[in-house]
Amino acid sequence: MGRAVYLPRAEEATIAALKRALGVLNAHLACNTYLVGHSVTLADIVMTMNLFLGFTHLMTKSFTLEFPHVERYFWTMVNQLNFKKIMGEVKQAESALPIPSKKPSQPKDAKPKAKDEPKKEAKKETDKEPAKPRAEAAEEEEAPKPKPKNPLDLLPPSKMVLDDWKRLYSNTKTNFREVAIKGFWDMYDPGGYPLWFCNYKYNEENTVSFATLNKVGGFLQRMDLACKYAFGKMLVIGSEPPFKVKGLWLFRGQEIPRFVIGECYDMELYEWKKVDISDEAQKERVNQMIENYEPFEGEPLLDAKCFK
Repeated sequence: MGRAVYLPRAEEATIAALKRALGVLNAHLACNTYLVGHSVTLADIVMTMNLFLGFTHLMTKSFTLEFPHVERYFWTMVNQLNFKKIMGEVKQAESALPIPSKKPSQPKDAKPKAKDEPKKEAKKETDKEPAKPRAEAAEEEEAPKPKPKNPLDLLPPSKMVLDDWKRLYSNTKTNFREVAIKGFWDMYDPGGYPLWFCNYKYNEENTVSFATLNKVGGFLQRMDLACKYAFGKMLVIGSEPPFKVKGLWLFRGQEIPRFVIGECYDMELYEWKKVDISDEAQKERVNQMIENYEPFEGEPLLDAKCFK
């Protein structure tokens, strides 16, 4: 920013620290539309203002591509109506700020002496030396090998953008059926994201309400590894024990991802059935589960949890 003397090693350390911080934020936003809850809070306002200077002056598109969820979050925030009123149109930096070069000023009357020439040449060489660590730093940043891609990332593109659906679900507060449910079917892609019903195999054991709720909560926590590729609703049904646990899930790919089955042991505790959206009864059941409709299949809901 030109406010301090340029030191290549300091720049290298600062970039590394920035990437670590953005990596943590990116991981959190992979499963959350906002920092806290399902709508804009003071935390989002503060975070957006912290990111603003970086996006507009320092972090180019090639730099932020490594943090797609941070990108999505920042542009979602600055395009909110209230943000635009204050900040106007926001544009990302096209190039990083140039490094200021300070050359020592010489008196106008001073005449160069032959004896000084070797010193000047040596000085020029030392002036050029700081550029080497910068190049080395760039090489070190490029050195790490890319992480192997998840097989789901190699599937043909889907017209459904999962983050768009999660954002619509979170932001719809009224007229849910007319706005969120309609929006879901407008963007739904059965080829890229088939729907699945799940039913807990041992519902007769669900005799204590808080234990049943904890069981479902633990399942959703262990599903965090799939948040980039899934959306789910889990319903705990009934006013008296035994309580029934049923769910609706949207998974990337035509089958339930293998890494989810392998890592989340709860999966085998449920019976899974792919939804046939050509069946209007099944389609309406999907609507009711997304909407937390009551009574569901003739019974009240004890609780409804969302995975997104």
